[in-house]
Amino acid sequence: MLNVCLGTIYKFDLTGTVQFGDVPTESLYDLFKDGRICSALLSGHLARRFNDLTYVDKKGYDYIHTIMDKIEKKQITKHGLKFSPSSMIGAGRKVDYSQVVKHIYDNDLTYLIADITSFPEVTVMFIKGIDLLDKCSNKRCTFTKIEAQELFKCS
Repeated sequence: MLNVCLGTIYKFDLTGTVQFGDVPTESLYDLFKDGRICSALLSGHLARRFNDLTYVDKKGYDYIHTIMDKIEKKQITKHGLKFSPSSMIGAGRKVDYSQVVKHIYDNDLTYLIADITSFPEVTVMFIKGIDLLDKCSNKRCTFTKIEAQELFKCS
């Protein structure tokens, strides 16, 4: 088991660990690069890899940690990273920047950022929500894929 540490880069190689019937492994790897497919399974996997991290899937956060309290998981995909609450992501939905800021501050939120773009290799880091806000140059609470991956270089 690993300890959760802000700014530390964790790398997981899940090669050979994913299977579903007779679906070719490479096809599964491609599917797992889609956040909608990967999210729930990766959430459970990460909870088992880190000490004191409990998957709870509550509105506004995904985990409870004994020291950092509420942690929200967001994934980097080919489309980048969106860190606003899920209720603000999707067709017909709009990001309310002031509500994102309020949510982060009210919950003292930490983010678990998981880069799934090279699945089965997954790179993970933990970052305070206020630090993520500081690094974001727009009020849509988004990073391009390249910008999001830069977070791992300057954590």
